Amino acid sequence: MTPFPRRRLLAIAVGCAALVAGCDYIAQTKLIPGQHTEHDVRRLMGVPTLVWDQPDGSREWDYVRAPQGIETLRVTIDRNGRYQGMVQLLTDANFANARPGMSRDELTRLFSRPTEVERFPRQNEEVWSWRYQAAGGFKRRFNAHLDPATGRARSFSRSDDPQEQPGA
Repeated sequence: MTPFPRRRLLAIAVGCAALVAGCDYIAQTKLIPGQHTEHDVRRLMGVPTLVWDQPDGSREWDYVRAPQGIETLRVTIDRNGRYQGMVQLLTDANFANARPGMSRDELTRLFSRPTEVERFPRQNEEVWSWRYQAAGGFKRRFNAHLDPATGRARSFSRSDDPQEQPGA
């Protein structure tokens, strides 16, 4: 492939990412809890990445904007199909809820789908990472270090996002 079409594809990909991010911003500012419906949410935000059915009949929809994005939004829809609000899952306050011993399912429930999963057989470790925006506007990664045999978190760390400084 010649350089020109690669640049064109990159521009298209960046444009699509900006469009999706723009839709999220519009949704965050325009959707009114109790007034708008799940149809309105889907129209503005698209199909959710994950859906969590609750015992009371309500649902929570996750909108993961990885791998390029830094947001994971969880939208609550009540049992009558009405929008109830949304929260950003990838925050320092939510990361503080992570505890050693949590399972893959518990981590997914807390932070939704990770941006990246890497396996390190020599270290007998699997690392799940979520991209997020840290204080000061820097993009970082929150990492869960798991035992691959049990699927349980051993520890947690934070690291610079390689996409923040390509080639570094």
